[in-house]
Amino acid sequence: MRIINMNAKKLAIVCSLGLAVALLAGGSANAGTGGSASTIQQAISANSVDSIKAELERTEFLVCAACVDLVTPLVDHPDVRVRTVAAWWLARRGIAKTIQVQMLTRLSQPDSTAALNAADVLGEFHYVSSIPALGAALSNPLFSGAARAEMAKALGTIGRPAGTQYLTTALADSDPQVRSASLLALRTIPGFRDGSVAAPLVSDGDAGVRSDAVVTVGMFKYTGGASALVAALSDSSQTVRKKAAWALGEIGAPASVASGPLQNAAANDPSPLVRSLAKAALTKLTQ
Repeated sequence: MRIINMNAKKLAIVCSLGLAVALLAGGSANAGTGGSASTIQQAISANSVDSIKAELERTEFLVCAACVDLVTPLVDHPDVRVRTVAAWWLARRGIAKTIQVQMLTRLSQPDSTAALNAADVLGEFHYVSSIPALGAALSNPLFSGAARAEMAKALGTIGRPAGTQYLTTALADSDPQVRSASLLALRTIPGFRDGSVAAPLVSDGDAGVRSDAVVTVGMFKYTGGASALVAALSDSSQTVRKKAAWALGEIGAPASVASGPLQNAAANDPSPLVRSLAKAALTKLTQ
C-alpha cells in the first residue's frame, strides 16, 4: 500500500510539473496575442493607464478594424503613457501612414495641445520623414514651451542624425523646458557626441538646464568643458555641483585645472554626496 501511495504521489508531482511547463509555454506563445474590441473598450472605459497599456500590448497582433476606431482617439489622451502606447499600437497597423499625415498637419496649426500630442505620436512612429516638420515646429513661437519640448523629445525618440541640427539650434531657445529637452534628446542620437554644444549651458540661468548640460558634457567626455565644470563646483544648486564633480571625473579633466577645486569640494562642500563624488573624481584626473 505504501509503495502504491508513493507511486501515486510521484505521478501527481510529474503531472503538476508537466502542467506548469505547458502553462508557461502557452503564456510565452500567446504574448502579444489575444484580446478583442470589447476588452479594449473595457480598459478604455475604466480609464486605467495600466489596464489600457496591458490590453494594447496583449492585442499587438490582433487584426480588428473596430479596435483601430477605439484606439485612435487615445492619441489625445491626457496621460502621455497612454498616448505613447496607443501610438506604438497604431504604428503596427496599415493606418499608420494616414495617422502620420494627420499628426504632421497638426504641427502647422496653432494649437499647442494638439501639436504636443502629435509630437508624442510621431516620435513613437519613428518615421524619418517626420523630422523636418518636427524641427520646424520646435522653433515655432506660436507653440508653448511644453509643446516644443515635446517636439525635441520626439526628435530624440526618432534618434536619427538629421534631427541634430534642429536640436542644437534649440539650445538657444528662450524657454528652459526646450533647452533641457533638447539636451536630453541630443544624448539619445546615435553617433552624436559633440559636447561643445552643451558646455555654454553649464552656466545657464536655469538650474535644470545647467544640470542637464553638465551631464551632457560628462557623457560626451568633452574635455574642453573642464573649466565650465570647475566653475559649476561652486553652483548654488547641490544637484549641479554633484553632477559637476562626477563629470570632471568622466572627462578625465586635467589635474592642473581641476585638482585644486575638486580637493576643495571634497573637503568643504556641505553635501556629503558632492564630497564623495569629488574624491572619486580626483582619482580619474589626467596629467
